[in-house]
Amino acid sequence: MKKFHRNLNIMSVFTALLLIFALIFWRTFLNIAITNIFLNGIIIGTIFFGIGLCFVNMFKLLPEYNWMHAYFKGRANHGFSPKLLRPISLALRNKHLHITTSDLTELLDLVASRIEEERDSVRYVTNTLIFLGLLGTFWGLIITVGGFAQILMNIDFSNASVLHEMQLGMAGPLSGMATAFTSSLLGLAGSLIVGFLGLQLQFAQTTMFNELSDFMSQHILQRPSEDACIKVCECAPVKEDTYTKISAMFDSFTNAGYDVRRLTRLDTYPIIVAIGTQEQVFIATLCEDRELLQTFLKRLDLCFADTLDNIEINTTIFCVSPNNVDLGNRVKRFSTTDALDNYLAKHQNVLPVTQEDKDTFIAYAEYIDTVVEYVLK
Repeated sequence: MKKFHRNLNIMSVFTALLLIFALIFWRTFLNIAITNIFLNGIIIGTIFFGIGLCFVNMFKLLPEYNWMHAYFKGRANHGFSPKLLRPISLALRNKHLHITTSDLTELLDLVASRIEEERDSVRYVTNTLIFLGLLGTFWGLIITVGGFAQILMNIDFSNASVLHEMQLGMAGPLSGMATAFTSSLLGLAGSLIVGFLGLQLQFAQTTMFNELSDFMSQHILQRPSEDACIKVCECAPVKEDTYTKISAMFDSFTNAGYDVRRLTRLDTYPIIVAIGTQEQVFIATLCEDRELLQTFLKRLDLCFADTLDNIEINTTIFCVSPNNVDLGNRVKRFSTTDALDNYLAKHQNVLPVTQEDKDTFIAYAEYIDTVVEYVLK
């Protein structure tokens, strides 16, 4: 979030400095502009249009970025309909929609193409400024060459006042040189200004796209389909509302920011494996078999001890059961899925911030996933 707003702050400070600079040297800019008021006026107007376009695109991006982060934290603003992220918004309306890797790639490609369209408009303004600067250069050169040719054709060396006539005739060619230099200066300076603001806009768009890709890859991509969830739950001893409870538990961990890596079975009981930062592993289940749960914990501890040195993995089992039963150590019981949801809402996962932390967490989550798969075999 800070990185995104930093780009907006850089744009604002840069524009303010330009304005201060223009106010200090306003006489110089006025003299440059009136050299060819028609062409230079068009160039200056295009510069203002490009600056305004960059800020408009940035402010259009801001509510979409806020909507995306609100969704990450489970507080999506359903009253706001994003335009740039509309493909993602439509795909996420169904909480139990199964998004495959190919589906995710297509969704991100749609968002990337919309971002590219926004960039093309700024690039066009930048290229237009370069073109107008070159147009002024050739325009001025034509005036200069034509003026010198006219002087040479009309000069009479036998006339005693030939030097005076040449001096008067130089005004036209020199005005052409002034047009060439001032328009080139304004065009190139304008392209640099708009290009810099467009670069900050591009950085902000890239930041949003990268964060969206990371979130979709780590969380949404892991969401199981309804058929897959039913298949896992169909042989559970507790038949009534098993699918509904498992789905609610899955959503609770996802909304709390945990990386839900696996929906599988322990014996005949469906379980959810959720991974958090700071070496936390949570097993959510409906199982009330104390011996089975404690055996599973011991096997996980042994496997972690054999494969890790000086790193302790904190494994906790969350059991949703209306029955007041003693399930042993490191098993926390919740009477309903709502109680579990409330607990996780107050104990949300602290998401990694830096790219190094993200890479470390991804590697750690993959390791945990592999260990759980091995223990369950």
